[in-house]
Amino acid sequence: MNIKRTVLLLLIASIIHPVYAGSNDALIKCKSGTGRTTLTFLDQDIQGHFQGGTFTVDKKSINYLPQNDNKTNKNNPYSWMTVNMKEGVYTLVYNDGQHSLNFYALPSSMKKKKKEGMETYYQFNGIIESHSSDPRNTSALNKQIWLACTMSYQI
Repeated sequence: MNIKRTVLLLLIASIIHPVYAGSNDALIKCKSGTGRTTLTFLDQDIQGHFQGGTFTVDKKSINYLPQNDNKTNKNNPYSWMTVNMKEGVYTLVYNDGQHSLNFYALPSSMKKKKKEGMETYYQFNGIIESHSSDPRNTSALNKQIWLACTMSYQI
């Protein structure tokens, strides 16, 4: 009888106060004012673990590999992120030997927006540095690109 009562109490408690477990990737989407440039990438749990992405200029793209390939358990290209959303700090440095990307958020532009349920949503302005690889050719961009960005994350 005590076991049934304990199970019933646990079941009621889980319904009244659900427990959320697991992790998910934050989706970062950025677009230039002209719409000619986009940057989209994934960050596991908003913890600075790069999960791959795409940088496009004038319909020419560079696809970036994730930091770690879970299938082969091998490290892929060098990527480094600094993340402190509370202070508006969000940076990404990527280099695979052929392509490089240097991206950062402007801290003063970081705005947290509320959404329903377990979702977190941010808006911010970001910059791709001029020494990043240009998807249209084999050289560097030679100019900064300013982007309007959103980040969405849901458990």
